[in-house]
Amino acid sequence: MTELSKKSFSCYVVVYLTIVLLSLLYLSRVHLFGWHWAYWILVAYGIVVTPYLIFRLVATYLYQSIPYQNYHPTVSVVVPVYNEEVSIGSTIDSIFSSDYPKDKLELVVIDDKSTDNTLEAINRKCLEYDFKVIALDKNGGKRHALAAGFKQCTGEILVCIDSDTVIKSDAIKMVVQPFTDDGVYCVCGNAVAANDSKSDNTLARLQKAWYADSFRIRKGVESLFGMVICCSGVLAAYRRDKVEMVVDDWVNEKFLGRHFESGDDRQLTNRMLKMGGKSVFQSTALAYTVVPHISKVFLVQQVRWGRSGFRGMLYASKFFYKKKPVQQVLFYLTMFMTFFSPVSFLVNTLGLLLLGQYESMIVYFIGLFLISIMTALSTKLLVDYFTFKDIFYRILFTVVALGLSFVYLYAWITLWKGNIWGTR
Repeated sequence: MTELSKKSFSCYVVVYLTIVLLSLLYLSRVHLFGWHWAYWILVAYGIVVTPYLIFRLVATYLYQSIPYQNYHPTVSVVVPVYNEEVSIGSTIDSIFSSDYPKDKLELVVIDDKSTDNTLEAINRKCLEYDFKVIALDKNGGKRHALAAGFKQCTGEILVCIDSDTVIKSDAIKMVVQPFTDDGVYCVCGNAVAANDSKSDNTLARLQKAWYADSFRIRKGVESLFGMVICCSGVLAAYRRDKVEMVVDDWVNEKFLGRHFESGDDRQLTNRMLKMGGKSVFQSTALAYTVVPHISKVFLVQQVRWGRSGFRGMLYASKFFYKKKPVQQVLFYLTMFMTFFSPVSFLVNTLGLLLLGQYESMIVYFIGLFLISIMTALSTKLLVDYFTFKDIFYRILFTVVALGLSFVYLYAWITLWKGNIWGTR
């Protein structure tokens, strides 16, 4: 039996056992509730979401990255920076350590009026390498910084990299390979949480496990249908001619009458999809990023992501109904799960507590952890760097995710808030 066959067989076993156990759990709610109307309200969400989650875990085994095809278009790497004096040097070093042909690679670094010594750190790197530096005279936010950089680019492909990210030497070479398909407008790289040993605490380890399945499983499935919903700003690539068609609309975007900088990566992806292009995931294009290891910083980041995700999905919902049926179903199921998961959690915990249905609440948590275990095991089979210890952290992250339900609800009822550089 081949390695792929072994992985597929293991996945099917896990899925089968999970379906059986979840079915028994749902039936147990009939015993606990009888045929009370509350039973149907509580189970309705699970009936829709559980098959979707299982489909996602099975379908992700069909995903394959685009192999290296000796394709080398001209590339402009764009790095927007704000107050990253410690990390920006490593980011620039990793770009110039890339194995991409140097005569087809240019770098544009944009300092968004940093208040620390970031600009000085960038200028020091200019003594080692030849690249363009743009020093903005006003702090306008990441989206404006990117737009300023785009105007200075000459490459066929724009590669956006966050300023706290270090890329693998072949990341640029691999992230451009999907563009051999003319229908691909944007490509999402593979982000890996990679904090240093001092900040590699429990919170960082939880996020490492979360990132692994968020990218390989979720984006892997979305890529099968050419509709990665968000090409993460950690590492993303776009056709420059397509970006030029939408950049003014993108940079001047308003929501509830206000300009917003957050959600730049999601909204640029949305515009590529709206034009009819495909967005795909390239798992072999690895980028190592620093994740928050302090709870307060992590929560601020999640509030920002919650707001930008909500706005981005509302925007996408206005054109996804014109897509192919399978893309419509996948997107609107994702939207339903995203928006109703926090509500489902509150109903299945606080609601059941008020009703005195303690056994049913326990059943709900067992179901959550079954899905979590299945996700963790599938990720272990699919991701090389995912360890057995990471299985434990991914299961434990379920507890964090439940707490984030309150964070996302807060983010959604305060959509008008938010500063221009999020966690900075």
